[in-house]
Amino acid sequence: MKEKKVVLITGGANALAKEIAIALSKENKVIIHYNESEKAAISALSLIGEINCKLIQCDFNKEEAETFFKRSIELFGTIDVIINASSIFEKIDTEQLNKSTLVKYYNIHSIFPLLLTTEFYKWLKFNNRKGSIINITDATLDKNVKNRVPYYLSKESLSFQTKLLAKEFAPILRINEVAPGFTLAKKWEEEYFKKVNDVLPFKITKVEEINNVIKYFIASNQVSGQCIKVDSGLSILETKLV
Repeated sequence: MKEKKVVLITGGANALAKEIAIALSKENKVIIHYNESEKAAISALSLIGEINCKLIQCDFNKEEAETFFKRSIELFGTIDVIINASSIFEKIDTEQLNKSTLVKYYNIHSIFPLLLTTEFYKWLKFNNRKGSIINITDATLDKNVKNRVPYYLSKESLSFQTKLLAKEFAPILRINEVAPGFTLAKKWEEEYFKKVNDVLPFKITKVEEINNVIKYFIASNQVSGQCIKVDSGLSILETKLV
């Protein structure tokens, strides 16, 4: 029987990341990271079961990546894949933007993933192993909307890391990127998503489509530095988004 891979998913208790964790747990063991969403994390654990799932709490604005990685390794004794999926998406008036907000966004979307990837690489190199990183970004990076400046700047930085670190850490670490389009609507987004659904060539993106790409990146041994947009045709639209 093929040994299950261990996948660490940051921000894995909420929304899309939670759906990714549940899907991957059917063939792998998963470590779900959460910060404040303990109830959601426990809910995911109950759905998956303790044999294939462990939880780990961490505030990326307070704990060092090195410490977090060491604690994560202890849960199953190894890690094969890290999915950088932690995300915050708040409406922020650009005129009210300040340094502390920018630092918070960059820590979660860019700085911590960079340091975590580096810790993973060092551990793999020391143990003569190979691994995989998958960065979850956003297909709307080049079709951004107003009042989301810190989100788009920091997510763009994570996207840039994909090719930069793929070259830096090959052949020990494969690093790829999945950029989802409109998929899971929050309550306050439902009306907007209905309008977007009418514009998109292939309608709102299904979570299963995103999971299929993630599974492909995990299974592949010769693909690195690549980004696949799972956006239902958003990137080929010539008209302005609603």
